[in-house]
Amino acid sequence: MLSEPLPAALRPPEPLGADLLSHWLLDPSVTYLNHGHFGGVPRAVLEAQFEWRRRIESNPIELLERRRNELLEQARRSLGAFIGAEPANLGFVTNTTNGVNAVVRSIRFEPGDELLTTNHVYNAVRQTMRHVAERAGATFIEAPVPVPIDSPRQVIEAIDRALTDRTRLLAVSHITSPTAVRFPLEGIIELCTQRGVDVLVDGAHAPGMVELDLERTAASYYVGNLHKWVCAPKGSAFLWVRPDRQPGIHPTTISHYLDQGFAEEFSWQGTRDITGWLCVGEAIDFMARFGWDRVRRHNHELAVWTQALLCERWSVEPITPADGEMIGSMTTVPLPEGARRYGSVVDFQAALLERHHIEVPIIDWDHRWFVRASCQIYNTPPQYERLAEAVLEMVGGK
Repeated sequence: MLSEPLPAALRPPEPLGADLLSHWLLDPSVTYLNHGHFGGVPRAVLEAQFEWRRRIESNPIELLERRRNELLEQARRSLGAFIGAEPANLGFVTNTTNGVNAVVRSIRFEPGDELLTTNHVYNAVRQTMRHVAERAGATFIEAPVPVPIDSPRQVIEAIDRALTDRTRLLAVSHITSPTAVRFPLEGIIELCTQRGVDVLVDGAHAPGMVELDLERTAASYYVGNLHKWVCAPKGSAFLWVRPDRQPGIHPTTISHYLDQGFAEEFSWQGTRDITGWLCVGEAIDFMARFGWDRVRRHNHELAVWTQALLCERWSVEPITPADGEMIGSMTTVPLPEGARRYGSVVDFQAALLERHHIEVPIIDWDHRWFVRASCQIYNTPPQYERLAEAVLEMVGGK
């Protein structure tokens, strides 16, 4: 167990500005350490979305019918420049679950095929793969990647052991949801390319957390949320598909433009509110005020410091290397002994909110309880100190 105090050289980063929380509508009476769940939309982006809604409602036919493709093309260009993607290879979806469904349910699997993921998979992705595998008579497999993880190589080796000549698709998280581990994507894709296996990347947390260059990934498919770390409105996400894999990939809702091109099909999936997609550029530009490199570096450094702080205060071991090479802007840390007397993670999380006004997810994963703390530019070091002390008080450790 950790018993040493935090290293003198390890310090939280300097804030990127004063009173940054005021840019969001978050309740200041709550210590909000859960940006990774539903994200948070800055006031300026919400105002831009309201203006788009006003414009659409003032002339729906003009904007939703005559100008829709033009407007969505502009949004795809803004997004493509940010994530290193050609606009023609991008389709807008409402969330990563929607994008994963579009891919997995478009592929024709046969009896005996294997759909592979890891035990760190997001549950909605797990359920989608199970459903499709069952219908096709295929097999769904989760490769175990136990924690603690000492190096990225462990992840690659675990996936390598699970690959067979029947593996048709690997769905893998870029940043895992329950454990907040940054998987070694390049190494995983290189391995699967050598084995002739297509890779679907669940990048729910990656855009805005890590720098992306999708045209160079060599993945077959990449799905990413924009409402999380890019801070776009909810319902904003994308699906990137490599050109040679685009034929046969369709939205989950088939509409007027079937087989008329990847981007064309995804531009109209029935009548829906497209203002979140139209605000993607505004969200990217808002966070760019602070400098995207500075935002990513600040949030990562704060997460590395938070991991060390919580592990030291709770006398627990980190589940990834202490230097932070395998985390982004979140850290998942085991809870100390005594937490389970609350009965369930739901009860513990509710008690933490009620007694200490702290909103942070408590996760039951692999028969252990963890806290997953998010670090966004509006968060400050004293908030994580408060979390450390609150948990100790709740489990009777002080």
